[in-house]
This record gives sequence, structure tokens and C-alpha cells, in this order.
Amino acid sequence: MKLLNTLSLFVSLVSCSKFATYHNFVTKDVLIDDGLPPHPLQGLPYGKLAYPITTDGNGREQVEAHLTYYEGKYWMHSATWSCGGSLFVYGIVSGINFPESPVYPPGQYGSPGNCGIKSYSSPDLVNWTLEDYYQPDITVANVTKPVVRYSNETNNYVMFMGGNAKSNFYYATSKSPSGPWSNPPSLLSGAHITHDFDVAVGPDGSHYILSDPFTDYLPMDTYYTFPIWDIWVQKLTPNLTATVGTKNTSARIRTAQSLAAQELYLEASSFFYHDGYWYMMFGRTCQNCAGPIYYLYSKNPLGPYTDGGYVTLDGCGAQNKGTNILPSENGPIVVAGALAYRTSATNVVVNGSIWHGDNHQAASSTFFFPLEFNDDHTIKNYTCPATVKIPLAANITTQPDSPTTYQLDCRIRNWHSIEAVYDPPKKSNSLEFPIWQRTDNLGQTFNAGPMLDHPVNVVISFADGDASHYSWAPTNVSWAPAKIHMDTGGKEISRITLSTNATNGCFGTLVQAKENSKSKYGSLVGGTFKEDSNAQLYVYKF
Repeated sequence: MKLLNTLSLFVSLVSCSKFATYHNFVTKDVLIDDGLPPHPLQGLPYGKLAYPITTDGNGREQVEAHLTYYEGKYWMHSATWSCGGSLFVYGIVSGINFPESPVYPPGQYGSPGNCGIKSYSSPDLVNWTLEDYYQPDITVANVTKPVVRYSNETNNYVMFMGGNAKSNFYYATSKSPSGPWSNPPSLLSGAHITHDFDVAVGPDGSHYILSDPFTDYLPMDTYYTFPIWDIWVQKLTPNLTATVGTKNTSARIRTAQSLAAQELYLEASSFFYHDGYWYMMFGRTCQNCAGPIYYLYSKNPLGPYTDGGYVTLDGCGAQNKGTNILPSENGPIVVAGALAYRTSATNVVVNGSIWHGDNHQAASSTFFFPLEFNDDHTIKNYTCPATVKIPLAANITTQPDSPTTYQLDCRIRNWHSIEAVYDPPKKSNSLEFPIWQRTDNLGQTFNAGPMLDHPVNVVISFADGDASHYSWAPTNVSWAPAKIHMDTGGKEISRITLSTNATNGCFGTLVQAKENSKSKYGSLVGGTFKEDSNAQLYVYKF
């Protein structure tokens, strides 16, 4: 009877717990073709990427996204690439005629390259609202991998971000996780704090930073070399703006040479404390590509560390990017993040594997996988689920609905249009739906121009035979899905057609599984309509 009562209590606790549903992959592909074929060496073995949205119907940019829980809310801080730009740091050596990097002029969507950091909030890990868009004035800070921690000494939130690959990391401060963040950001003080990082919080509230500074280059083949990195852990000062810098608060955990001797070439780091142990996880050194995830663990943040080994050999189609400690009714949980870099047929291949994915990653997103642990504190292997359920904080009493799954469609080209057909027509006062752009990846380290070379055209056909024509210049189109607005005056929409004369890439839409059996969505080539019978255009508002 006692055992039965215990089991009943356990079942009762589990059934009462609330959880968030998060979609990593599309479980049912609703498109015949999405215009985004991956490289065959880095395909989509777990399915196409699901693409999330915000509560206002825009794409939710989740490049190197990190999650926290402060002030009774969930927070996501994410790098953004929606303003356009190219993404490469190393890999160019003598012996190959590399083209010059193109100049990316600023438009309505920001400055060249990675554009800034977006702060989102959510009451339930499902419904996210954009709170702040941080675009620092300084040109040195590399606004990637934003990690936010709280200083009990200063009552400031501190947002860490990358440097320029050679300088120390940067940070900005705010009195709220939503921002506004101090501008320009400041340089983090200390030694050995370059390249990649993560910040772990111990049970006593102490903060430790993991970093992997550059050490040397090793040859890959006749043309390519790749960098190798030491691994350091250092305690941060209570205000979180510097390392303590003493011998008993810093440790080099591994040298780059000792790792290379194990054939371990590690970067893309994450660092966290869980149930009496400190864990560090790494991806394989490469640029913008998927790879294995390896980890070490220790009872002490400064080591010595035991090799835990690989938890996945392919990163679930992504690269390790960080871990997130979140509260739940049954204690802290660990949610690992992995960035699903995009690839295409022309990407760089060295020694039979992708070495450099697409140069632009605005259409990428972060996967989240709750970690599971064995009784001996080792991490269980990844299973790469398409959909995960994440336990929510104890104060959340309402079960959030599972979000709709959306996916990207980038087929609007100079020979290929997209149409959405409505029968019966849709009555509309104001039409809003997101579009985006992408120039073709041409291989090595450049794209087919800084933006598309012609506008995107939208024709709205009405049931009364009338039509409205709109165009958006490429300078006014985001590289991540962002809404466009058209006044429709209460008329009935029978058809939406999107087209372009652009020759160097594609404009795109967001689609979802068909909910209205009377609607149609598909491609228009040479006057012939080909329906994607399971899809419909995502429209935020009619």
C-alpha cells in the first residue's frame, strides 16, 4: 500500500506539472519544395527546421539564442542577422583566389553583418514578445552569443557578448532583462577571455566563465588550416565585469595540443552546474556547420575534469551553442541549445565534410533539447526529437497550447512565383504577413550580392475583379521573416500573388499546415499553378 501511495503521489505530481511544447523540426513537411536545398553532406536527417514567430506575427530570430528565467518571466536573448551580411572569420589562406568580401550597405534593417541582439520575453516559454533590439554603437564588439546573468552585488543584469575573435569579450548592463542595455558595451577585464565562452552559476551564486582562446593553427590539407584552442575556467568578480585573476580562481583545463592529441578540436562551448557537478560541452571546430558534441565534467569548477565523451555524433544537425538552466516544479532543469546552420550545394567541403556553411544565417534557428542524466551524473546521449516538452516553473498554473509549426519557403524568383488562393474569398480590411529575402550562396566565402537586385511584387486580386499592386525594394525587406502591411478597405481577397524579377536569390514566405480546406497555396511557373496541397500561406491578419 505504501508503494502504491508513493506511485500515486508521483503520478499526481507529474500530471499537475505544466510544460511548454517546442518544435525543433517539422514533423510533417507540407511543401513539395521549399527552395532551400541543403548540401548532401549535411542534409536534414531529422526533418526540415521549424521556424518560430513572435506574438505580433514576425519571425522570431533565434541565432545562438539563450534562455533564462528572471522576474517571473522567461527571457530569450538572441543574435540577429536580419539586416543582411556575410559570416566568416577564418579559413582563407594563400593558394586560393578568394574574392573580396562585398560591401553590405545599411538599410532599414540595420548595419552590415550581424545586426544586434534581440530580447524577448514570455510568460510560458511558448508565446514570445520582442522587448528590445540592441544595436551597439561600437564596431569592435561582435554581437553574437548573448548570455545574460544577474549580479547580486550591483543589482544589474549583465549581458556578455563576443569580441572580434582576438579581443576580450564585451558586456552591457541593464536594470532589467528586457533592457535597455548600456551603449556602447564595455570590455570584460582579464586574461584568456577570447573567442568563445559561457558563464555558469554555482550553488553559492558564484559565477565562472569558460573560454577557449586561440593557440595555434594545424593544417587540414594543401590549402586549409584550422585553429586550435585551449580551455580555461575563471571566476568572475561579484559585479561580473572582470575575472578575479588569481591563481586559485583560474585554471587551464586543457591545452589545445593535448586535445589535438586526442583528435579533439573543440569550440562552440557551453558551461553549467547541475546536481553537484560542473559540465562543459563543445562542438567541433568548423565554420557554420553541424558536428559532434563532446563534454567534460567535474566536482570542482576548476577541475580536474573527466572526459564524458560524445553525446551525439552529428549535433542533431546543428552545432553546440550553450546550455540554459530553468526552474521547474521538481527543481532546476538543463536545456541544451544548438544552432542549426543552413547549408547549400556550393558550401566548402574539406576532407569529406562541410567546413563552411552558408555565409548568411538569418534563416537559421536554435534547437533546444532538455538534458537527461544517468545515476553516475554522466549525460545521456541525445535522441534529437522533433518536438520537446519542457517543464515550466512552479508558479505557472495554466497549460499553454502547443504552438503552430511554421516553415520557410524561398521560391519567389524571376521565373517562379507563389500564389495563395481563397474560395470563398477572405474579407479583409488590413492584410499582413511576413516576407524575407536571401541571396544565393556562391561557395567559399561570399554570396551573390548584399541584397536581391529587384523588388518583390505583391498583387492582391479581389472577388469583384479589381486588384491592388504593391512592391517592396530589397533595402526594405528583412533577411528574416518580417511583416508587410497592405490596406484592403474591407474588400474580399480571392488571390495573393508574390513575384520578382530578381536574378541573384529568392524572396520567401512562411507557411503552415493547411487549416482551411477551401484555400490553396502553391507555385506558379510559366502560367501553370502547382499546388502544395498540405500547405497554406501564414497570414497574420486579414
